[in-house]
Amino acid sequence: MIFDKIWVQTMYNILTMLEEKPLNYANLYKITKVSHDTLQKSIRFLLEKNLIKKDDKGHKRSSYIVTDDGKRYSRLLDELEKF
Repeated sequence: MIFDKIWVQTMYNILTMLEEKPLNYANLYKITKVSHDTLQKSIRFLLEKNLIKKDDKGHKRSSYIVTDDGKRYSRLLDELEKF
């Protein structure tokens, strides 16, 4: 699978932001400044790979949090970026 650079950067940004604090979709959209399509695709991928999970508290109050696997993956990406 070939990854779009914006998509990969968006996923990395989401993981990094969620390590700081849980965020809902609207906040992620405002901060990342990417299209809804790119954000939705990124979130869906991260959820499917168990790198983030949805803390479901109702439609508008749900937020996303990074999982332990997501934290490990983010640290690995940080290390790779140093090369």
